[in-house]
This record gives sequence, C-alpha cells and structure tokens, in this order.
Amino acid sequence: MVFESVKRVNELVKRMSILEESIAVEIEYMKEVYSKASKSMLDSQHYFLNGVQASPVTKSYLLTKKGIEVVGEEAVPISDFIDQALNFANYPKRKIEVLMVLAKHLEAMPMNLS
Repeated sequence: MVFESVKRVNELVKRMSILEESIAVEIEYMKEVYSKASKSMLDSQHYFLNGVQASPVTKSYLLTKKGIEVVGEEAVPISDFIDQALNFANYPKRKIEVLMVLAKHLEAMPMNLS
C-alpha cells in the first residue's frame, strides 16, 4: 500500500513536469506572436494590455512598435515583459491563466496587428 502511494505521487510529479514543459513552450510561442504583432505596428499605433500585471504596482501597459511601454517609462522588450508577468504566476494554473489573458488580447487586436 505504501509503495502504491509513492508510485501514484511519482506519476503526479511526472505529469506536472510534462505540464510545466508545455507551459514553457507556450510562453515562447506567445513571445514570438507578440513580437510579430509589435513589429507590424506603425509608430503611431498602440494596443492597451489591460488585466496583465508585470509588477506589484498596477500600471497601464501598451503594446507598441518599440515593445511594451508604460507612460513615462522606457519601453520593455516583449520577451522581458512576458517573463515578468509570468514571474508573478507562481503556479502552473496561474501561468495558464496569464497566458489566456495574453492570448485573448491577441485575439482582440485588429487583424493587421495579430
């Protein structure tokens, strides 16, 4: 019975590892898609990323041709921004939720940006 418990928990660890690897793949994909969307923007265009947190202080983030911007601050590279946003997501479920918010923003962007 004890051996069965260890076996079952080891199976959970294995599945969690697979899930974490899948999340890492999706994070890299999201970075690529956001970078392409940013590069396709005109200098005068921006897209408001509401609901995405990349710092403990609530800020308004804009996707622009330069990357991710906050009014009054320097642009942050998209890759760094996504890493920072996911840094606050301590658990796989929360990382998936953040990825879903980012994906929904991509879906809502005008067709020439996404």
